[in-house]
Amino acid sequence: MSKSLGNVIAPQKISETLGAEILRLWVAASDYSGELFISDEILKRVVEAYRRIRNTLRFLLANTSDFDARRDAIPVADWVEIDRYALA
Repeated sequence: MSKSLGNVIAPQKISETLGAEILRLWVAASDYSGELFISDEILKRVVEAYRRIRNTLRFLLANTSDFDARRDAIPVADWVEIDRYALA
């Protein structure tokens, strides 16, 4: 895409049609070491990735809805090492 050729996609258009989250995810997934590319096809793939991430998080949150810390939590000393590292 080139501004001089006029074949660009305005960020406002993407934000209005697909949402700002899609634009943010495209920016986060872009490789800045080279040329940046954006097209309708790339944005469709980003939308699909966003839906997968969102649905996965919804599934994970739904599985923790019945968690009761007083009943289900285990002492930190009994956690596996990677869990203690994540907490730190």
